[in-house]
Amino acid sequence: MPNRGMIRRSVAGVVLVLMLTLAACAPAPSPTPAPSPLPTLTSTADASTPVPTVSAPNPLVVTLTLWVPDLFSPYGDGLAAEVLAQQMDAFAQAYPDLQVRVVTKKAEGRGGLLDFLRTASVAAPSVLPDLVILSTADLQLATQAGLLQPLDPFLREGLAADRFPFATALGQVGEQTMGVVLGAEMMHLAYRPDLLPDPPITWTDVISAPAPFLFPISGPGGDVTDAFLCQYIASGGDLLDEAGAPTLDVMLLGDQLLFYQRAVAAGVISPTVVAALADTAATWEQFQAEQAALAVVNSHQFWSVRDPDLAPAPFPTRIGHSVTIAEGWVVALVAADPTRQSQAMTFVEWLLAPENLGAWTQSVAYLPSTLSALEEWDVTEAERATLEVLLEGAMPPIDPALRAEVGPPLQAALAAVLEGRRTPAEAARIAVEAVRQ
Repeated sequence: MPNRGMIRRSVAGVVLVLMLTLAACAPAPSPTPAPSPLPTLTSTADASTPVPTVSAPNPLVVTLTLWVPDLFSPYGDGLAAEVLAQQMDAFAQAYPDLQVRVVTKKAEGRGGLLDFLRTASVAAPSVLPDLVILSTADLQLATQAGLLQPLDPFLREGLAADRFPFATALGQVGEQTMGVVLGAEMMHLAYRPDLLPDPPITWTDVISAPAPFLFPISGPGGDVTDAFLCQYIASGGDLLDEAGAPTLDVMLLGDQLLFYQRAVAAGVISPTVVAALADTAATWEQFQAEQAALAVVNSHQFWSVRDPDLAPAPFPTRIGHSVTIAEGWVVALVAADPTRQSQAMTFVEWLLAPENLGAWTQSVAYLPSTLSALEEWDVTEAERATLEVLLEGAMPPIDPALRAEVGPPLQAALAAVLEGRRTPAEAARIAVEAVRQ
């Protein structure tokens, strides 16, 4: 490919010949116009962010638009903004004919990314972005609304093998890949190595090491927590029967509830303490205050702090099998023009490069979606091994309708056992009957 110097010299030669020809034909020379100012190729944000003025744009440069949630803005202070801004600058240098204009918006709700996509698709299609970063929940809704384009024709060979299974599933809607997961969050265990040299992997481990264990009893709206639901699934428990109806296994659930009863008897779980924990944020606050040796934590909170006195671990389960539920953020394609689609996917591939995805996900404290990006994280080998176990064992969220059927009965059963109102067998039977009704 000719370099820029060769191109400039060729253009200059052509211009010189034309000028000499015109000078010979013209009756008199005319004043030379002042040169146009060079364009400033920068990223931009929404109305809440100061936007540099772009003058005299170069027609040879294609401007792609990327909408991102405000928590991923490259315009603020802090490491996360700095890392993304540096990666965008590096992309501009590697692809001088492409520039990326970043627009930040609310992550969700009214005035959020999905809301703007829906509105603009009807009222002002010309302002739609080429790419958008959405939550995995909004990816489903945006696809159903016909706002996104399938990605399968553009994904590089080898990406499927590099992605963790949950990431492949989260990016799919039906049989098509509608988004590529960038970063994920999930619940997992955290423990204090100074009190527990080894993480408790099984229920027996938890009871045999009488160290205080913190977790919220219920999730939002009285739903079951991810931790309790994942422990049931890790034991081999089904949520659907052969006919596709919601179900629970009374024996497996009874064994799980028996573990919690024994943990209370061993002093590992204090029913009054865990009942007072409204959510994982309250649990994290108590855990940081050194009120326990074990706690169920949110990965985003845990990896945002990187406390050297704390270590990650999978949930303790009946036989040590790791299961957790992952959600996260995906990049999706909006552009319908084939040429712009190809150009936009050039930037997506840049984001997915292991060194870029690894650095960015660690800076924003979301877990990477690929093994190669995980290998770029600056963590200890023990932490990397734990993260790999968590990510390999992660699964996409349970269907909301199914969770609404099984969640409340599971939560009620746990609360009844912890409060001493029911035996594990009684609580399990009542939960199973509630789901079957």
